[in-house]
Parts: sequence; C-alpha cells; structure tokens
Amino acid sequence: MNDINLIKKQAEIIVNLYNAKKFAEVIQKGKILIKKFPDQVIFYNATSLSLSALDRDDEALLIMKSALSNHPKNIHVLNNLGLISNKLNNNKLSREYFNQALSINDNFVESLINLGNLELSEMNLQECKSLYEKALSLSKNNQAKEIVYTALGHYHQQIGNFDEALNYLYKINDLNPNNTGVDKSISLIHKYKDKKDIHLASMEKKISLKLSEEQNQSLFFALGKAYEDLGLHKESFKFLSKANEIADNRYKYNINKDIDLFDQLKSLFKNFSYTLKIPSSKKFIFIVGMPRSGTTLIEQIVSAHRDVFGAGELKFLSESIHKNILLENKFINEKIKEISFENLKRIQEEYLEGVKSFNYSEEFLIDKAPLNFRWIGFIKILFPESKIIHCKRDSMDICFSNFKNSFSHSSLSFSYNQEKLGNFFNLYKSLMEYWKNIFGNEIFDLVYEDLLNNQKKLTQELLDFCGLSWDENCMKPHKNKNKVATASLAQVRAPIYKSSIKKWENYSEELSILKNIVYKN
Repeated sequence: MNDINLIKKQAEIIVNLYNAKKFAEVIQKGKILIKKFPDQVIFYNATSLSLSALDRDDEALLIMKSALSNHPKNIHVLNNLGLISNKLNNNKLSREYFNQALSINDNFVESLINLGNLELSEMNLQECKSLYEKALSLSKNNQAKEIVYTALGHYHQQIGNFDEALNYLYKINDLNPNNTGVDKSISLIHKYKDKKDIHLASMEKKISLKLSEEQNQSLFFALGKAYEDLGLHKESFKFLSKANEIADNRYKYNINKDIDLFDQLKSLFKNFSYTLKIPSSKKFIFIVGMPRSGTTLIEQIVSAHRDVFGAGELKFLSESIHKNILLENKFINEKIKEISFENLKRIQEEYLEGVKSFNYSEEFLIDKAPLNFRWIGFIKILFPESKIIHCKRDSMDICFSNFKNSFSHSSLSFSYNQEKLGNFFNLYKSLMEYWKNIFGNEIFDLVYEDLLNNQKKLTQELLDFCGLSWDENCMKPHKNKNKVATASLAQVRAPIYKSSIKKWENYSEELSILKNIVYKN
C-alpha cells in the first residue's frame, strides 16, 4: 500500500475512533501517525481534540502548536488552537486564533460559530448574533445548518427569546431526529400540557430507536421533565432514573476525592489570621451554594442593579487554584500561611486577567459559580473588598433539582446518584458551617424560601449587604436582559413564583435513599 492510500486508510480509522469517543485509542494511535506523517493535519487535530476531551488541554495545546509550526495558514489548526485556548481560560489568545483563521477565510463557518460562542460567553450579544447569522447564510448542507441552528437556538434561549429559540430547535428536530440533545434543550423551555403534545409524542417514538448511551441520557432527562409537567410522577421518575444511571456510569464520580479535599480545606484554614490579605481594589460579588439553590435568581436580582454587571458562572478562580496550589487533589502546603505570597498573588492576577475579557463599566462584577463555596477562604484573602452571598434552600428541593437535571460540566457529576448526591450535600453543608464559624456575618445567608415569601424585604437586605442603593429594577429580575445559561433559564424569565417549593415530595417514596442521607444529620 503506497503512502497516499495508507494515509487515507489511517485517517478513516482515526476519525471513526474519534466519533466513537474512543479518545485514549485516538491519542495512542495519533501520536505514532504524527511522527510518521508530520505533514498530515488530520492526525494532529484528532489527537489534540481527544486530549482536550480528556481534559489534558496543556498536552493538546503543545500538539496543536507543533502543527501550527508546520502549517501556519491552516484554518483548522488555528480554529482548534482557539478552542483549546478558550478551554484554558485564555480568551484573548482564543480570539486571536479565531480571527486569524477568519482573516485567511472569512467564510469559515466553524470559526464564525466558535468566535460567536466566545462573544456570547463575554456578553457581547450583538456581535455573537451577527457571527451566527453570517454562519447560517454560508451553511449549504444539513450538517452545517444543524450546528448553526443549535448555536442560534441556544443564543435565543439564553437571552430569553424562547419562541425564537424553539423555532431553531424544532428545525434541528426535523433535520436530525436522533439529535436528542436538542430534545433536552426544548424541554427546558417548553411547557407540556397533555399527552398529545407533539414534541412529547416525537420523543416517545425515539425510545425504541437504537441510540447511544449519551443520546438516551438526553432523551430520558427530557422525558422526565415532560412527564413532571403533566403530573405523571411515576413515569417521570422512571425516565429520570434511567438518565441518571447512564450519566453516573459515564462519569464515575468518586466522593472520596471531595471528602479528602474538604478535609484539607478545613485543615488549611485552621487558626486563620485576618492579617493574611492581598490588597485589591476590584469589587466582586461571589454568589455561592449548592447548584440549584437559587444562585441564578439571585444573580438576576442583583445584576439588575445599575451598578452591577452579571458575568455568570466563571471558572477562573477554581482552575487557577488547581493550577497553582492544588496538585493532584493535594494542596502544596498544609497551612494557608505556608503558601507563598507569589502563588496567591498569581491566582489573584489570573482571575483579574480573566475578568478583563468582560467589557463592563459597573462598579461590581458578579461571579455566580456555585461551587466557589469551596474557595471562600481564598476569596477573603485574594479579594478582601468582595461580597459573598450564600444561597440556602430546602435540602431536598436542592437535591431533587440536581437529580432531575443534566449538566454540561463533569464537576457536577455527584448529581447522578442518590447516595453520592446526598453525601456531597452533607459535605457542602459541613464546609459552609466551617466557613461561617470563621467569617460569620461576612457571608450573607440568603434563604430562597424567605425571598419568595418576602421579596422586597430580602432584596433590600441583600443590596444593603453589598453596599448598593435601592434600585427598583431589582424587583423585576425576570426583565433583566442578562443572558442565562443554566438549567434555570426558563424559571428566571418569569416573575418570582412559589410552585417549586417542596416539589420533591411528589417523589418522596422514590427518593428514600437520598432522603435518609440528607435528613440523618
């Protein structure tokens, strides 16, 4: 077999492996093929993207940079460098790579979409929409249209234009009925009123199809939501259980890592001294708590204020801590006072560099990554002028809301198993009690149910805590034009309502494992 035929054959094999998500096999095979055929971009791309899929992004970046040295004008190489740089929180460099690809071919649909995604993450909504619409005008085949419709559907979904979002999402249903991810997206913003619902009927037909585990996961979560809307709780839980079982098997969450991490945090900050602070004039509001505890609603309330910018869930702090002082789940020092000023300062600088990507003029910026509750001690050192709002809610309502939703990030993989979810919740509760013992009233505990029952009083207290004057807009969070990218995106576009309280009780019998763990403490 000559080289051309061999390359074609190996390219076909490696693409099939990549599409089957056999990333470890792609990496092993791809590294050999890169050495053998250094002029073939496909082997660099497949190997690098497989490394990135396994969160080995530093390695992925090195491979793509070696590809760039051999192919400086290859738009696919530049595009993938943009994707990986974005994953590594370097939005500035990511933008440069996407723009470089578009300077070579301004009709390159993939980079138009990826740059649009970057603009959306940085709240540059008009720029994002223009890029998506240009990509749509250039899409000539169904595969390309499906990608752009998805981007446009999620864009309109996040900014609250649900009718427009559904228009694009239903088009994807028509193009590719096996795209169950879009069924999940539709279910978040569609209210199912009876069993004759057209979308519900279309999903039920897919149950008998030979779908992948990933496709079934999305389909079953969507069906669980649909049957909950109809009040058919037994049917709903049947599908939620199937969806969670698939996700739990995929992610294989190990609670022991978090037990170890949380124990280390308590030891690290034992005998904490308030003299340990790194000055910063920047004003941040960190909204923390368990996922699904009301963090999105609180962000919408506070970011409606004229002096506040809502940046959504930022990953800068967590990833910088992991990179600089938390190696393989172990802190590099046993006591916070032993961690060098240089390392702490680097975390602060990397966070500040990350938020520079947001073009905002408001006095405060909100970071509402819920799991930042783990880093409260660091927040008080790195950003002494910041405000911390801790969202609290009925324990079982929080846990059930996690159980019935799927998440895009593996950091929430504790949600897919009742035992793991309950144990993680108890870890969270214990750590928050620890932080409250240290910082007391410097952490504002906002109880979700209290807010629903007395919105104006709690909003006033919240604004007072943040040092903000009264703003009537904060009473109308559903009118806030800020984008929302979480599972709460439909709820926060409606006026505040109380129907979510004690929803878990409809599933009390089925949630006995979770209930016994959460209520034992």
